[in-house]
Amino acid sequence: MTLAEFRRAYPVATFLVSSGKPFVYRYYENPNAKATLVLLTGGIGLSDLFYKHFVRFAEEFSVLTFDYQIPFADNAQFADAVAELLRHLKEKVWLVGQSLGGVAAQIIARRHPDVVDGLILSNTCSLSGSMSEAGYQDLMKMIQSQRTFKKWLAVLPFSLIKRMMKRAVMKKKTVGFTGAEKAVMEELCDAMLEQLTKPYEAHMIDFLVDAQHHFGMTGDDFAPWKGKVLLILSEDDTTFTPACKQDLIDLMPEPAVVTDLTGGHLALMVRLEDYVQLVTKFIKAQTGG
Repeated sequence: MTLAEFRRAYPVATFLVSSGKPFVYRYYENPNAKATLVLLTGGIGLSDLFYKHFVRFAEEFSVLTFDYQIPFADNAQFADAVAELLRHLKEKVWLVGQSLGGVAAQIIARRHPDVVDGLILSNTCSLSGSMSEAGYQDLMKMIQSQRTFKKWLAVLPFSLIKRMMKRAVMKKKTVGFTGAEKAVMEELCDAMLEQLTKPYEAHMIDFLVDAQHHFGMTGDDFAPWKGKVLLILSEDDTTFTPACKQDLIDLMPEPAVVTDLTGGHLALMVRLEDYVQLVTKFIKAQTGG
């Protein structure tokens, strides 16, 4: 299925949250599903990046996706809007978050545990209040780099910014990929950058930086999901340091941890089938599916 075919097959819908703001989403309700997945994308913020995952997961589950929309200026507003939508749909879900999506998943779960069944977090970090000094410094370096990037965004032509972003993905994130795997990533990268606008990129930088306001999470925050947390932390992912990954493992209640899904930070993209099978097997084990 192409991206255009996906959009026709799974059209967007709009829900008006209590603040009066529109929340745009895609939702497939599988009549045979025993679980519903919310797919939370990484820092580019465009949920269509996961369109192939959506299609594959829809074979077994109900599936919901959405962007990190500009009307919801920070993580708290966004998490509250997501919870409102889930209650409207009468859904309790598994939050499946990649990179920044893993951070958003933690915030949603902490603020609204009643709408969350479990957590699947891949190649991401924690918001722990007891993170290691190394982990904290690593995260603050990432946040500072985003602040610097926003200054570039304000002065450089956006066409140049997008070329820089593509170069970063294709040169750094696809090291070790086969030619065919690189072609898949380039196709997806081009499709996402075509959609990306300068205001949305500025919003996503602010959204990422805002995550520091949610530092302070504890193991008790995630106790309701003991045995229902899967961490996929690729050994060859260099975006998040070993200290950041260990802080996440330490925060979660007896998580299942997978480290051998190769492909670096974007392992779930290039190893789509392996990733889908890992997630599906784990959730089915918890739901009796």
